Amino acid sequence: MSTTNQRHLRRQNLFVERELGLVKANTFQAQIINRRIQNITLDPAVSIQREHVGAVNTIDIEEAEGRYLLSGGGDGNIYIYDLEESEQEDRRIIKSFASLNGNYNRHKGGISRVHWYPFDNGMFTTSSYDSTIKVWDTNAMEMACSFDLENKVYSHALSSKATHGLVATASADPRIRLCDLKSGAFTHSLPGHRGTVLAVEWSPRHEFLLASGSTDSTVRLWDIRKSSACLCSLDFHNSNSPPLAETNVAHSRTVNGLSFTPDGLYLITTGHDDKMRLWNLHSGQNTLTNYGTMIRNQYVNTLTPLISPLFSGSSYSVFHPSDDRTILMFDLLSGALVKRMRGAYGRCTALAWRPRTEEIYSAGNDHDILVWGPEKTDRDEALRAIADTDTWSDSD
Repeated sequence: MSTTNQRHLRRQNLFVERELGLVKANTFQAQIINRRIQNITLDPAVSIQREHVGAVNTIDIEEAEGRYLLSGGGDGNIYIYDLEESEQEDRRIIKSFASLNGNYNRHKGGISRVHWYPFDNGMFTTSSYDSTIKVWDTNAMEMACSFDLENKVYSHALSSKATHGLVATASADPRIRLCDLKSGAFTHSLPGHRGTVLAVEWSPRHEFLLASGSTDSTVRLWDIRKSSACLCSLDFHNSNSPPLAETNVAHSRTVNGLSFTPDGLYLITTGHDDKMRLWNLHSGQNTLTNYGTMIRNQYVNTLTPLISPLFSGSSYSVFHPSDDRTILMFDLLSGALVKRMRGAYGRCTALAWRPRTEEIYSAGNDHDILVWGPEKTDRDEALRAIADTDTWSDSD
């Protein structure tokens, strides 16, 4: 029996079990969603029109509606796309409807990262290799304020939970500087790294907890409220050395990517040693999860692994762009390689998850943005699963 027929048979059996009441509604929905995520593939029915004349370095999809995609490229241009608008029904072609091309205040260098403001899609932030971070009014497409860091900026981060309005920066300066969106000024700096900082991320669980990764091979955790802000430097050897010992390293080479799990209990890190590591943030220990030897990660830019949202009863998946033009999908906790996602002509530079869907968008150095989603049969089943959970409850 072919793999496709086996999958179809398993799907039929699952629906029969649900109809007989052998599977609870929440368990049924989680199994359907997990299956959809595992069956994600390049969507041939949707394409995003190429706008950038250079590599697409960064993308982000706003959380408020899950509708608008923001992209920034090596050409210094920034575009906004409406993911629900297209010109054709049979093959959807999504075009940008706004850009900063020709704007007097636009960046003078390539864009390193874009971020929607977490609480309102009326504002977004951008960082650039021209040493600046800029805040933009989406409706007017005009700059609201700018921060000059006087060093090449590789990334920046806004907290999706906190109300402090601080932007953490990763730049060629070993210090992490914090920009206050409310005052338009710098607040303070976090010294500790001994090399260029390539990655910063806020915890979704603790609003004042920040993680950073650097060319000095370290990953540091910070409580920005404290005068001695650095809490610890993670050690992949799990030795009993002091939390800030100079011998503590998270990777054997440069660290260029970080990602918290949505519940904030774990941290994923990736580096130029071609390793991805999972850290238990309660203990600060390396979980020693083995993700194999297929990751390729050698470019000096921020590369953020993408972790799927946690649905009730489901498990986490982590997606890691690889230099060999593939996207590797792993089970987060076991480290098992679920699949290699192929289809891009260039190296994947960034990933974004579209909220309330199981769609992934990828950016590449081939100037393209690609759409990845479950197969059509999986989409139809998801609709049935949602309808089923709306009709039946676990107590029925």
